[in-house]
Amino acid sequence: METFYFTLGILSIIAIIFIVALVWGLVKVVRTKKDLEDFNRDIDFNQRRLDETRREFEINLEHIYRRIDELHQESKSHTDKRADQLRQILTELKS
Repeated sequence: METFYFTLGILSIIAIIFIVALVWGLVKVVRTKKDLEDFNRDIDFNQRRLDETRREFEINLEHIYRRIDELHQESKSHTDKRADQLRQILTELKS
């Protein structure tokens, strides 16, 4: 009879260890799932921020190019005006 109780005790300990390992494993799986969901949420947030930043960058770049074109045209216009004035002065001096 003592062997039976000894065997029953050993099996009970093994069952408790198995249950503890099972619960520990389930807890790890739940934590990993939560961490994965948080990670995916962070990736989505960062992707949205990246898209917004890229859009702002493109808008700013377009604005810069437009301003460069405007300044180039203004510079050409100013240079043409000054060249015309110089031609007029030279024509007047020759006359």
